[in-house]
Amino acid sequence: MLEVGICDDDRFLLREMEERLKRLGVKHEVDICIETYTDGEDIVKAVNEGKRFDIIYMDIEMKRLNGLAAAQKIRELDLTVQIIFVSSFEKYMKKTFKVAPIGFIDKPFSEKVFAGEFEHVLRHVRKGDKYYRFRFAKENYKVPVKDVMYFERKYRVTEIIWTGENYKLYRDLETIEKDLKDINTNFIRIHKSFLVNYQHIARFSSYFVELQNGICLPVSRSRKPELEMILQNMEDRNVSRV
Repeated sequence: MLEVGICDDDRFLLREMEERLKRLGVKHEVDICIETYTDGEDIVKAVNEGKRFDIIYMDIEMKRLNGLAAAQKIRELDLTVQIIFVSSFEKYMKKTFKVAPIGFIDKPFSEKVFAGEFEHVLRHVRKGDKYYRFRFAKENYKVPVKDVMYFERKYRVTEIIWTGENYKLYRDLETIEKDLKDINTNFIRIHKSFLVNYQHIARFSSYFVELQNGICLPVSRSRKPELEMILQNMEDRNVSRV
């Protein structure tokens, strides 16, 4: 799931960008959740209340809070969001560098230019994506992978145990394991019911792994050889045996 915000006081252009993004999502087989705003104050408020976007398309000249000021406030709250300015005023281009945008689209823009910019930022987001994204109870979530300690399968539901509030999702561990490999992270399957982030492993034995917070999880007999081999190659990651 890609979280995208569009902020522009031109409602016609706002709708046009939204429709183009939906078509690009279908083309590139990526689910896109789009939120639209007509002023910088509105999108800043959303981010301040906890909304986190992967990409923001930002107009510059708006009535209450212009795009440059809004982007500066957003950047103070979120260092990872990719910002693309959309404006007919090239004179602002140099000023946008202060908030490290990934792109600048001149108005009016063509389908080709808009698609090219989206494809560029999509590659960038996918390359650096370190969030696990999922949907549960009609809500979209993304959890920082580095903070996830382990996934535990419980009947038809999988629970995400991390340093924040625990979450649940309807995915099996095989699917989750593949998702995590696709974003280049290192999780170890120690049991049919447990998928563990090795960054959180403090020590391990033939029967269990102990996490840095003291939680102990069982190691199944069938998984032991693979676990031994993987962790033996992780000596430089401060994982010790008992």
